Amino acid sequence: MRRVVIVLGIMAMAGCKPALSPQVLQSYQARTLYTCCNIHSETGFIYDANYCVGTLIPFGSPAKVESAERKTVTFDAGGTKLHVQQYYTEQQQSFQQFLDKLLVPDDPKLTAAHFPRAVQAAIKDGRVEKGMTREQVLMSLGYPPMHRTPSLDATTWTYWYNSWVTYDVAFGDDGLVSQVTGNSAPTRNEPIKPDAPPRAAEPVKKRHR
Repeated sequence: MRRVVIVLGIMAMAGCKPALSPQVLQSYQARTLYTCCNIHSETGFIYDANYCVGTLIPFGSPAKVESAERKTVTFDAGGTKLHVQQYYTEQQQSFQQFLDKLLVPDDPKLTAAHFPRAVQAAIKDGRVEKGMTREQVLMSLGYPPMHRTPSLDATTWTYWYNSWVTYDVAFGDDGLVSQVTGNSAPTRNEPIKPDAPPRAAEPVKKRHR
């Protein structure tokens, strides 16, 4: 009986183990980070699958970590308090690895500013369209949960629209989105059109005196 009590006590202690050590947590709290990607929230409590429902918190929102408990981090993102739990991917990555993907030190909007205007519009809307790169899809939709998409080199990424419905983003040999399937997928399935080249300046006509 005593052995059973000891085992149960150890299991309870393991379950209460903090997600991050106090020193690591303080290092996050001392920095201003940015959301790597668009995040959707219905109630302020969300999972690492980043369901495609609810209010959209834009990618590149300044984020301040407030606290971290077992597999859950609480942070303020652009004025919205979020509680994000690592639920689906705890067997594939550590909590700190998950957190380092979600909150990044450099503002991704600086990179996105160099994307074609159509891509910028799609990311702003939280959409994915044919012709987007993996990096652009990540900004728009977030990381595909690793329990279904263990590698970002995979030719198909599986996302969750909600707790029951999934959709797939397929990449061609060129590394660009070739197809998006699923009735709930946030897409128009339209190819991204490149920006029109700038018009050449017309020569200045000289005035005759």
